[in-house]
Amino acid sequence: MTPSQPFSLEALDTPALVVDLDCMEQNLKRMQTFADQHSVALRPHTKAHKIPELAALQLEMGAKGICVAKLGEAEVMLASGIKDILITTPIANPIKLERLANLYVRYPGARIIQVIDHPDHANAIDSIATKNGVTIEVLLEVECGQKRCGIEVGFGLKTLIELINALPSIKYSGIQAYTGHLQHVRDYQERIKLARISVEPVFDFINTYLTTEALRPEVVSGGGSGTYDAYEGIPFTELQAGSYLFMDWDYHTIGSRNGSATYQDFDCALKVWTTVISQPEPGRAVVDAGMKCLSIDSGMPHVEGHKDIQYQTGGDEHGILHYPESNQGVKIGQRMMIIPSHCDTTLNQYSKLYGIRNGMVEQCWLIEGRGRSD
Repeated sequence: MTPSQPFSLEALDTPALVVDLDCMEQNLKRMQTFADQHSVALRPHTKAHKIPELAALQLEMGAKGICVAKLGEAEVMLASGIKDILITTPIANPIKLERLANLYVRYPGARIIQVIDHPDHANAIDSIATKNGVTIEVLLEVECGQKRCGIEVGFGLKTLIELINALPSIKYSGIQAYTGHLQHVRDYQERIKLARISVEPVFDFINTYLTTEALRPEVVSGGGSGTYDAYEGIPFTELQAGSYLFMDWDYHTIGSRNGSATYQDFDCALKVWTTVISQPEPGRAVVDAGMKCLSIDSGMPHVEGHKDIQYQTGGDEHGILHYPESNQGVKIGQRMMIIPSHCDTTLNQYSKLYGIRNGMVEQCWLIEGRGRSD
């Protein structure tokens, strides 16, 4: 859906989800350069953008494959030609198991890896795989402090690997050690320390108890946009960072290695283009971007270029701006950019993403994975 020719941002109706192309491209280069320099494979998490064309761009720049959070996202990416996908969330019900096996049948040349964390997963996947005449590849998610999914590091993990190795139609390939709860710790040194502490038991267990060829993980996948540089000397084979291409205001405040309170490794590229639709009184205005446009699960978004304006949600359709009464710059009809507080949940509310450069709209992508939480 790329426009036949670029057009002015002023001609784009609001609210609209936009991305600064120069900024996004720089973010992509920075992360890929880091991965290349540190000899770790980049497997970006596409739950952040849900757009096959952006996944293809990440692969063209050097990524090994991609991550998706849900089976529905994998279906979208495979249908668009992406061939190496890690599904990072376990599945359990028979409908999804059948869909997973069907992907193996429909895309025999693709690598599709499913995360599991329990013997019940292994047995169910092996059964459906045998029924469909395929072998399904899995990673085992381990608990690293998030207290979400993940088997505890210990002999139960070793027993689960041995079970998988004994089953005919499921293949053990490695371990997922993801620390999502640490990505937004608001101090660089503390974040790096906690990120290392959280995964050290995993690698100690691997080095002590998973030493044979049958038990040793080929893949150890983890890390994120806030902790991508935390693992010097820790042998992750894959880096799962996802938000880095867009960033958001919550990430912007987590702090950098140089002591700055802002995160300077990547810049905020994702924004919402919005219009002031009401100004009921001095110091208060309303824009046409509420909770259906800007998620607030990570706090309030930020009005770009206006430090004295504070955004407050006004419900589904309205955003309320508060600013000093002396500020005479806010007018009805004025348009402005707002930086989301959380890129993933904001993007999932839109059907299209517009790429802008130097005040011109150059790209328009369909967000094909939008709503695919199935």
